[in-house]
Amino acid sequence: MRKFLVLGCFLMSAVGLLGQNKMPQESEGCVVRGVLDGVYKGKKVYLVEEEEINGASKVIDSCEVVDNRYTFNIKDVAVPRMYFIKSGDPECLSPISPFWVEKGIVNIRANSQFFMNCNVAGTANNEIFYAYNAEVRHIMDSVRRVANIDVLLDRNQTPEAQDRAFKARTDFHNRRSLELQEELVRRYYDQAIAPFMIFWEMKANVSLDKLKELRGVVAPSLNGHPYTKQLDEYIRLAEFKVGSDMPDFKLPDKDGKDFTLSSLRGKYVLVDFWASWCGPCMREMPNVVKLYKECKGKNFEVVGVSLDKEKNAWLNAVKSNKMQWIQVSDLKGWATLPVKLCNVSAVPYTVLVDPEGKVVALDLRGEELIKKVKEIVGKK
Repeated sequence: MRKFLVLGCFLMSAVGLLGQNKMPQESEGCVVRGVLDGVYKGKKVYLVEEEEINGASKVIDSCEVVDNRYTFNIKDVAVPRMYFIKSGDPECLSPISPFWVEKGIVNIRANSQFFMNCNVAGTANNEIFYAYNAEVRHIMDSVRRVANIDVLLDRNQTPEAQDRAFKARTDFHNRRSLELQEELVRRYYDQAIAPFMIFWEMKANVSLDKLKELRGVVAPSLNGHPYTKQLDEYIRLAEFKVGSDMPDFKLPDKDGKDFTLSSLRGKYVLVDFWASWCGPCMREMPNVVKLYKECKGKNFEVVGVSLDKEKNAWLNAVKSNKMQWIQVSDLKGWATLPVKLCNVSAVPYTVLVDPEGKVVALDLRGEELIKKVKEIVGKK
């Protein structure tokens, strides 16, 4: 297989620069030096931390921007982790700059209105991450040029030909991107970016067996890293299937009272993951309403788990759609615990649980959902 020499050569030159950016050996912290190009309309920038990859985030520090420059001093950096610089300008079109916090000096340069489109350099994981992004952009540019060439040559003009060409370009882009990601993991198996890349980019695009293989590539020295632990938990949950034990959870209901799933043990329970902002969820909801009306009181209950973050949006959707069953939410969106426990990657999503707490069906919808529930409830 052709190796991604662009990535390797880019990093070989980058590594030679790292010595210029290292902090004194005794330092345990990270210095972030930022430069903003253009007119910055905010007064501050903010340092944002995620609890985990794609998890809940919070602002942990702020810094005045003087002459389009800012500096953060982050002390006692235990392990490299992804953080973000957030713009203080409410009109910023792309207000987040991702970067790695690790021991050393990190240099960030971004456009005042496009924080995401930034350059980051200075430490190993940052150099690797932004070399990867550069190669991804190269792949995307190549695919875009192929599409433009087809237009210039008057090719693929029928709708069917255009559709085939689009699918071919998409497949090419996805395959090349996945190859690049795997090359990165295998080349930098002893850096924190390896488990991060597997979880962040690859987990939804490879089989469970391949995911386990890639996890085995990660150096044992990273077994205790939070990102490796998150990956291990994902792999464990990826084996959540029909026949698995349904994990218990506790969430507040509409009135703020704690509801525990295990309180319904002895009944068939449909756990319905949804959100008011999800169009397919709203289109599916009449089927759940119909199911509840027909099976209510037959040793059957529905528990709606909302992925909303706004309480009013959640409760208004419950009311307007006449969702009269148990409704729970901690307003944490995708970070809510049951989403992780049930390995939910998209909504709407349903988990049907039997009276003993075993999963008997997953992701049922429409008439298939109604038929299955009526079938098993009628047997009781």
